[in-house]
Amino acid sequence: MSESQPTFKLTLPSADYFASIVKAISAVVDEGSFTADSESLKLTGMDPAHVSLVNFVFNREAAEEYVCEKPVEIKVNISSLYKFLKRAGNESLTIEYDEDNKRLTIVFVNTAARKERRFVMSTLEPGAGPTPIPKLTFEAKCRVDTAAFYEAVDDATIVSDYARIIIRPNELVISSKSDVQTHVTRLEKDGSLVHEISTDKEVSASFSLAYLEKIMSASKTLSDETGIELSTNKPIKLSFPLTGGKIEFLIAPRLE
Repeated sequence: MSESQPTFKLTLPSADYFASIVKAISAVVDEGSFTADSESLKLTGMDPAHVSLVNFVFNREAAEEYVCEKPVEIKVNISSLYKFLKRAGNESLTIEYDEDNKRLTIVFVNTAARKERRFVMSTLEPGAGPTPIPKLTFEAKCRVDTAAFYEAVDDATIVSDYARIIIRPNELVISSKSDVQTHVTRLEKDGSLVHEISTDKEVSASFSLAYLEKIMSASKTLSDETGIELSTNKPIKLSFPLTGGKIEFLIAPRLE
């Protein structure tokens, strides 16, 4: 009996790279639906409490090989997928989806060692389609060094369970406070850690560190740069540029 041809196939030179993307997605969703068509692989999803959202897009041009016979939805347990992907070493990655048998195959290949490893997982029943992305406008945006922003968020967790983020024309401020402690990190526009600030006024909002820290911790290896977009007391958008795509997160504000 011949094997059925995969409905979808993606080959990337670095398995580690895709593992880090799925790790970031797992900060928001436990189960997620990848949608693939002839142009790109995408995923949008919200956490169960509807506080955070992830939006991932990967364009076919960034793949070594990309085959998609028809638009398809691939719903998986994200933590199970990451469990396989984090086994990756210095290997290439091929992902194949067999729609007839509802199976996802993950293949790691080390060409120099002539070594191949193969994992197969069952997929879940497709859901109600992609999560809609809210249409938001932002009054301020900045681009900052990822490690510096993560350090500020991590520092904030020592003091409180929420952080206030302020963007001014000349600086980005991350602060946290409790009854007995305070923390403030200032990243000035003229310093080496801030690549851009675009706003003509001060904007600020507070966010749960349970979400902010989890997302930044899972995403900090994706890019050296983090994009931050903000309006006063509105959701924050965090974005990480990828080779041939993007991954961005929205977190709802914590209203005082």
